[in-house]
Amino acid sequence: MLVGLDIGTTGAKAVVFDDCGTVLSTAFEEYAVISGPGGMAEQDAEGVWRSARAVLVRAIASCGLKTVEAIGVSVQGDAVIPVDRAGSALGPALLGMDYRSAHAARLFANTFGDRQLFDRTGMRPHALNSITKILYYKELNPQVFETAAAFTTYAEFIAMKLGGERVIDTSMASRTMACNLATTEWDDELLAFGGITRDRLGQIRPSGTVIGHLSHDIAREAGLTGTTMISTGGHDQCCAALGAGVLSPGQAVVSTGTAEVFSTCLERATTNDGMYQSYFPCYRHVLPGAYFTFSLNHIGGILLRWFKETFCRKEIEEAQRRGLDIYHYLDQNMSPNPQNLFIVPHFNGSGTPWCDMDATGAIVGLTLSTGIPDLYRALLESQTYELALNLEAFGASGIDIQTISAVGGGSKSADWLQIKANILNRPVRVPVCPESAALGAAILAGSAIGLWSSVSEGADRMVGFKKEYQPDAKMATIYAGLLEQYRGIYPALKRLREEL
Repeated sequence: MLVGLDIGTTGAKAVVFDDCGTVLSTAFEEYAVISGPGGMAEQDAEGVWRSARAVLVRAIASCGLKTVEAIGVSVQGDAVIPVDRAGSALGPALLGMDYRSAHAARLFANTFGDRQLFDRTGMRPHALNSITKILYYKELNPQVFETAAAFTTYAEFIAMKLGGERVIDTSMASRTMACNLATTEWDDELLAFGGITRDRLGQIRPSGTVIGHLSHDIAREAGLTGTTMISTGGHDQCCAALGAGVLSPGQAVVSTGTAEVFSTCLERATTNDGMYQSYFPCYRHVLPGAYFTFSLNHIGGILLRWFKETFCRKEIEEAQRRGLDIYHYLDQNMSPNPQNLFIVPHFNGSGTPWCDMDATGAIVGLTLSTGIPDLYRALLESQTYELALNLEAFGASGIDIQTISAVGGGSKSADWLQIKANILNRPVRVPVCPESAALGAAILAGSAIGLWSSVSEGADRMVGFKKEYQPDAKMATIYAGLLEQYRGIYPALKRLREEL
């Protein structure tokens, strides 16, 4: 048996699998993000660990298992945690979405060059980069900065808590903007500018490497009697791609949760003009020898929640009366055909390919006859137009996507999946296991202990698909015309914003 432990932004999930990918049990627990002025987004790292431990114990105990071969961990990207020598947090985790380190990112860009850093590390200077958060910590809390034995991501932090070494996998290390893309080693010059040395960071090792065994007290609490190995996992997007069967170039996965991420793997490190201009990162995949990139829309499922809470009071009441999930009810009642109605989903700035943090949302094409069914369809379509623009930007960067897997909450809507297939004009397939990040981490754990000869073999064994949505040629043609209209809206809104 294998366990995938997924440490997300808002909750921890543990999933127990057999070696064929069948889910035996799951456990989930939420935790908070602490928001504040100036783009603050912090987290109680010790609280996250308590939740992670709790779900791990519950998931294992609920199966009545006495042995689990290995545990792999999938983690949210970019967060930074100061720790002491025992691995205890000395201060809050600064999350990837904490943008208070924007000034530090500009300092890196001004010193080393924006494009030069991209070629050197695969990352454009941005507040989400871990090394900028380490530099910002020096300003935020100088005493903690000086006394911390190390600065970790959640990868090392959770590994140490489980009983493993202070090790960071290659996918997480290469997201920090402090790791050389060509060598996958810490870049001492960039570390020095960030105010630290490599001995205060984790050792870099490949994903799918054994780094210790589960501590006796956790094993005892879960009812385990055998030895359980701990494996390096990876960045949650990489693990989700692996768990969705994205094993080679040309394959991609759309993960729709709070945000919407469109990711794919690359054969080699690539930092060309197209990727640079579209803000596509390049970093190590959890697959040996492969690299990874993605597009990002900051607003995914959270925009559906905003729409539901702002406009759908009557629909919520009717769905409750019928015993239906509200989104299932909205799916059933959406307009049957697309219209010239667009909802630009830049409610928290735009993601790739523009990365304009000043961008704002808009509804374009309203008439007196527009109703909730029309707006809901336009919402699903417009988020997918954003994917289509990124699909084009991938193509301009030499990245050809042919097949797409869909995971996350958005993959539960058959109507939205068909809209995706029609607008993207690509087949969209749905994995059997919805917990793709946890599954990817479990596959890596199985590889680490030698259950199969390669990570790819493990994925072939554990990943399956339950349905594929084919594009409708007529609808694809209609949507191609609507996409051309949508393409002009953001530039027009930007010009208007600058004139006001």
